[in-house]
Amino acid sequence: MALKERRVAFIGAGHITRIIVDNLIATGTVSSRNLIASDPDKARLKRLSERCQIAMAQDNCDAVKRGDFVFINVPPQSVCDVIDDLKREQLPADKLVVSLAAGITMDAYRCLGDSLPVVRALPNPPSQIGMGIAALAFNPYVDDDQKSEVFELFASLGETVVLAEEKIDVVTALSSPAATYLFFQSLIDAGIRAGIDRETSTKIVHQTIVGAMEVWKTRQVSPHELLSEASTPGGVSVESIFTLEKYAFRAAVTEAISDGVLKARRLGDAARRA
Repeated sequence: MALKERRVAFIGAGHITRIIVDNLIATGTVSSRNLIASDPDKARLKRLSERCQIAMAQDNCDAVKRGDFVFINVPPQSVCDVIDDLKREQLPADKLVVSLAAGITMDAYRCLGDSLPVVRALPNPPSQIGMGIAALAFNPYVDDDQKSEVFELFASLGETVVLAEEKIDVVTALSSPAATYLFFQSLIDAGIRAGIDRETSTKIVHQTIVGAMEVWKTRQVSPHELLSEASTPGGVSVESIFTLEKYAFRAAVTEAISDGVLKARRLGDAARRA
């Protein structure tokens, strides 16, 4: 069966489901007639259904019955309730669960079937425009054909990487655009402080960031090499780098990501204890 004809069910009709549905439909990966969602918030479910022209399930079990792929797109603290719902009916062996619930391990779904194929996935916010990166982990029961279809599904959101499950929390912190947006805003503010108006400063910083990343993408060399090329001895860039290093710029970024990883793990632990 072609992926376009597969039925994809979503448990949870919130923001991440809307992003995935929008991209699946926009890219023609799956037809809207083969998408279905469930959500205890019936008003939210209806809004998604009317906006994207997808089916509404009566409840979680109904969604699972009608889907070949089942996305669990709920907050971590709601996963236990979803699993309790699904335990009421034995999941057929041909179902594949894709869990996007932060911090919830694949083992949490083992009670739904000893050989249940489960994928743990983490797309990041730029996925909303098809420019994201999604980390994927597979349990041993996901076969090669299923993996190929999962890759095709997530291709509508951007790029993918496959990692061991214990690395997913690292991706949660590393793939967040928050630090990038903060850096972007900081450069804009620095331009304003130096006397450039906000609109012009924003344009300069935006094009500098985009252009710098395109240079790296085109040449695929180490950032260290590009730093060296951009840093004329005794010049402006060297002075700026010296000041950033004086204030431990790289150490701060590294520490920020490390703290984000710890936070992701604590959130997962709290959800599993709940």
